[in-house]
Amino acid sequence: MKLADLAERAGAALAGPGDLEVVEITDLDRAHPRALVMVADARRLPAADASAAGALLVPVDAPPTTKPALRARHVRAAFARALAALAPDERPRPGVHPSAVVAPDARVGADASVGAHAVVGPAAEIGARAAIGAGAVVGARARVGADSVLHPRVVVYPDTVIGDRVILHSGAVIGADGFGYATEEGVHLKIPHRGRVVIEDDVEIGANTTVDRATLGETRIGRGTKIDNLVQIGHNVTIGPGVLIAAQTGISGSVTIGEGAVLAGQVGVRDHVAIGARAVVLGGAGITKTIPAGATVSGLPARDHREQLRREAAVARLPEVLAHLRALRRADVPGGGEGA
Repeated sequence: MKLADLAERAGAALAGPGDLEVVEITDLDRAHPRALVMVADARRLPAADASAAGALLVPVDAPPTTKPALRARHVRAAFARALAALAPDERPRPGVHPSAVVAPDARVGADASVGAHAVVGPAAEIGARAAIGAGAVVGARARVGADSVLHPRVVVYPDTVIGDRVILHSGAVIGADGFGYATEEGVHLKIPHRGRVVIEDDVEIGANTTVDRATLGETRIGRGTKIDNLVQIGHNVTIGPGVLIAAQTGISGSVTIGEGAVLAGQVGVRDHVAIGARAVVLGGAGITKTIPAGATVSGLPARDHREQLRREAAVARLPEVLAHLRALRRADVPGGGEGA
């Protein structure tokens, strides 16, 4: 692709000639004359400009370069668009594989594909151009929206609703029963889960992540939310639009997460709490109470991050403080003894 065309696709301004034919985006150590290299860190710009790269992708305010450059206000976003333009995702050919099992009353939209050994249950709907990977299961009455992709071995339980342009990676399980039991005289009685899961448009869910169906009502994942691998989302959780959730996070039942919130890796969230819009929960935190909108929290239990840093600094000084106290006590004890 011509560099000028790539600049337009990436949403970047072209500085220099645009007739270079770019064939790929590479790291700096693999640069060659037909490669574009992203340089987000200004400290690496001299090395990149002296490299074999044919062109550079740099911040809009980066110093001038001798090579042609794409200048972008948001470099990573431009990188994502450029990479999608040069290396688009491969989509399977439309049609139903001979080994797939599709219920007679299921509906498969135009140009959709259903892979080998996949199962589409009774009254299920597959939207136009959707791709159902090998061995995936779409349960009875479930709906998968247009242009969505279910990678191999995804399981979508009955009555689940998947929006348009959703990506579910391998091993994801959407709509299994939540963890709900009533204990009577030492016996755990299963509470039936009769709700559903609704995943709105443009959501991406990572490999081996699980989203449980509601006991009653629905578990809902908001538009544009991105969820990493190995995340557990309990029943009746409501996640707003544009939320980011990193790997190994566990979210208990009936939690509400506001728009644009960020949960880093290995966060644990107890049931029936809320995380406010645009709040940031740092890695390894334990959420035991509601977090206000816009707050940044860390620790276990989670508290304001600045307060947590002060506490950690105080804990780090404890050996010094204890040594000082022992010295004071020795000074107060006749004969210089250690004291009780």
